[in-house]
Amino acid sequence: MGYSAPPEKFRAKVDKALAGIDTFKALTAARAANPKDVATAFKLGRKYAERANEGKAVPLYKDVVALDPSGKSGSFKPDYMKTPVTYTEYAEYEIARFPLQSRRDAALMKAYLKKYPDGPMARMAYSSLDIFYYGSAPAAEADAFYTEYTAKFPNETWVLQKWLTRITREKTSLDKGIPLAERLEEMTDANPDPYAQAAIAEFYLVRGDKAKAEEVFGKTFIDGHLSNVAFGLLQYADFWGQRGENAESVEAVAEAALKLQPENMFVRQQAARVFLALGREARALEVFGPAYAKTYWDEPGELRSYIYFWTQQGKNLDGALAAGLRTVELRPRAYYHWSALADLYAKMGNHAEALKAAEKAVEFSSPAAKPAMQKNLEKIRAQAPQEK
Repeated sequence: MGYSAPPEKFRAKVDKALAGIDTFKALTAARAANPKDVATAFKLGRKYAERANEGKAVPLYKDVVALDPSGKSGSFKPDYMKTPVTYTEYAEYEIARFPLQSRRDAALMKAYLKKYPDGPMARMAYSSLDIFYYGSAPAAEADAFYTEYTAKFPNETWVLQKWLTRITREKTSLDKGIPLAERLEEMTDANPDPYAQAAIAEFYLVRGDKAKAEEVFGKTFIDGHLSNVAFGLLQYADFWGQRGENAESVEAVAEAALKLQPENMFVRQQAARVFLALGREARALEVFGPAYAKTYWDEPGELRSYIYFWTQQGKNLDGALAAGLRTVELRPRAYYHWSALADLYAKMGNHAEALKAAEKAVEFSSPAAKPAMQKNLEKIRAQAPQEK
């Protein structure tokens, strides 16, 4: 019995075997006692199939089909499937799988799909045929299969990718790969997949279009991919960091994200938030503190994000104030910088300066922004200490 995760399920299998439940010995004895029991024939067939013993497995599976042609005797749920499949349907799939894998004979699997085109094993059946048609089938037969396969699963990029890769490998009918490459590129545009992009790029290289290959799988791709990976890591780190759990992995993941995108302001900001959640304020300041702000001392847009972050966190307020004063020095008539400065002063408890900044925000605001700036001014007035 080979190990497979999760450990709890594996332990249950071990306990079951130690108890003599569904072992070879127990199933063989049960089969001898009642050769018409479908469940016993099925389970014993699976035992032999797991050991690639076609000679023993197939006759048992054929007995399952003969004893229960309508598939009413029971069902089985493989670990890799979300829904169960009847003993009969699974047995028929296995009967078709053996000749496909051992003798490259696809006839039974194709017949299986005609009988169960939408069954729970249909995807597995197409996947099994894919291995055959991708590898050694004649080009015309492969094209017919992939036409059917892509029509059955039109949103599966993997199917298009395999078809395109086969065409690229053959190099004889590259023109028919153009619509496939274009469709695959369109399907992965919002969320580029490295395997799909590599297949598209290889196709264009074989066609002699290196510029298009670079466009699909060059610097733009890798920059975007690194960014996506970094933010994915930070999503994990922030999720668990804010809950005070998995601290060791949270810290490691945040550091990994910083290594991937050290110059990305949003990565630094999110990593700083994670470090603050871990109680590591000093590291947060190293990542997104005064030294970082100084590198953008002439860029008020970057500084504004810095100010907003620390205002929300309620930390590094003196550093944020220095940046806030710099923004209104650089853009003295930009109402949004005055508004950010007003909120910062309010957070610091300096209501007099908060009011002055909020009034400036109202003074310089556009007609569309003025109601919001006025509302913020009134809120700050309401927060001011009352005279005794």
